[in-house]
Amino acid sequence: MTAAAAESLPPPPHGGRLVAERLRAHSVEALFTLGGGHIVELLDGCVDANVRVIGLRHECAVTMAAEGFALATGRAGVAAVTAGPGFTNALTGFADAAVGNVPLILIGGRTALKRRGRGAVQDIDQEGMLAPVAKWRAVAFNPQTLQRLTDEAFHQAASGRPGAVYLEVPHDVFMARQEPAPGHWGFPASPTRPAASPAELERALEALKAASRPVVLAGSGSFWSGAGEEIAALCAAAEIPVTTTSAARGLVADSHPWCLGSLVHAGTAVASADCVLVLGSAFNGNLVYGGPPLFNDEQLLIQVDIAGDQVGGNRRADIAVQGDVREVVAQMRQSGLRSRSGRAWLEQGRELVEISRQMWDQQIDDYRGALVHPGALVREVAAFAREAWGGASTLVADGGDTLTWALAYADAEGPGRLLSTTTALGTLGVGLPFALAAKVARPDEPVVLITGDGAFGLSAMEMDTAARHHLPVIVVVANNCGWGDVRHHQREMYHREVASALADTRYDRLAEALGCHGERIEQLSDLRPALERAASSGGPALIDVRTDPDVLSALLRAMMMVGIM
Repeated sequence: MTAAAAESLPPPPHGGRLVAERLRAHSVEALFTLGGGHIVELLDGCVDANVRVIGLRHECAVTMAAEGFALATGRAGVAAVTAGPGFTNALTGFADAAVGNVPLILIGGRTALKRRGRGAVQDIDQEGMLAPVAKWRAVAFNPQTLQRLTDEAFHQAASGRPGAVYLEVPHDVFMARQEPAPGHWGFPASPTRPAASPAELERALEALKAASRPVVLAGSGSFWSGAGEEIAALCAAAEIPVTTTSAARGLVADSHPWCLGSLVHAGTAVASADCVLVLGSAFNGNLVYGGPPLFNDEQLLIQVDIAGDQVGGNRRADIAVQGDVREVVAQMRQSGLRSRSGRAWLEQGRELVEISRQMWDQQIDDYRGALVHPGALVREVAAFAREAWGGASTLVADGGDTLTWALAYADAEGPGRLLSTTTALGTLGVGLPFALAAKVARPDEPVVLITGDGAFGLSAMEMDTAARHHLPVIVVVANNCGWGDVRHHQREMYHREVASALADTRYDRLAEALGCHGERIEQLSDLRPALERAASSGGPALIDVRTDPDVLSALLRAMMMVGIM
């Protein structure tokens, strides 16, 4: 080739394009980001690689949206942020995903290698800051490693016990021109799914056969395993009731003949069981640390987890089974397992669930205040979604007491259709980023967010993101003018309130100012018509509902008193 011909060839792609092409190869549907100088090449590369870019208003919302996408789909969510404060802003969302074992990939721009340690703007040790929580982290010190490290990030995020991973790319590496490298690197197309050892499996099967009142408790690991069909089939064939919690809500539809629905109501059935098969869940605060009132010392506990070092802890498992939940449950189903309890125990469990539902209803029905009861608000929104769209919608819940009511009343008819603040980190402000991500994942399905006013304020500017990206989510704000659970805690413990009051803000007008439909209501009877108008508005909508600040759910009050948080 002549020198003139070589000069006429287009230059090799820059590092940002190399990474973007790998995102495309992994079928990434959207990159969640907030633009910055250290990642401009990546954003530029996404245009040519045909990767959708969703630009948000705050980096905390960026990582939360990526987390929400993973929770909605079961696939890794991808976020990109610029260096310095862009990175530090993103830490909360990253930590939430890390604590919740959510597969999230954060690509962080960084100061150019040649400018490190010289007082460059936004230069900070980002990799070191993530070290305590990241499942995996790496720095691309040269463009030749970009493709392999990007692929490894996807592998590390999804393999074994999922988690949040970090890939750091210095700006000069993003800028460098480099021909794609064929190389011999590579990772499995899908995560390895280990089955249970014969001995562990046999012990678990014998315990389930001998039990009079067995229950399956499916946790988040069941969702990441994609075990819904296997669990539903096992429970139907073996005649064992199942309840779902956290990311597993809807993995077995609430309407399934052997499903007891949410653990909020089925907890009494779990407490009454003599054998509990815990699938993909740690004994953390969400499971009351493996103790009362959810568990007792007379029960036999079988714990299944893909990571053997994560079994036990706060509560020792009587039988520990290491393996992928879907594979282990498939082994159990293929064994022909059948419990000896049959439908009598199922009906007893359903009666316990109904008693719980009635107790929640009574809290609402006995209310005589002038404002809207927060539980009545959530119950009405859940009923509207059920009647309007059946199971073909996503409900997102965010807040303290607002979340508690949502966990009690929200239906879950499919995996990833009920998203909420349920990791052990208890992060607020995830609601709107989760809702936007769910709408990106399933653009043809309605998405409704129920959030407290305090939690909403943490990401309220993302209504602008909804408008700019034409993501017609419906946001319902339970506005009690304060941080409700904090306020009640202060009242109970110290008989005064400090920094827990908020103004009577018109969030509907904020939504309107950002290009969305907005309404305020103060009577429950006005909620259903407002929801109908929001659904038919054709764009993002927000309904600001004045709720009674003096109401607190019995469950949250009990949780505060026993010190679970």
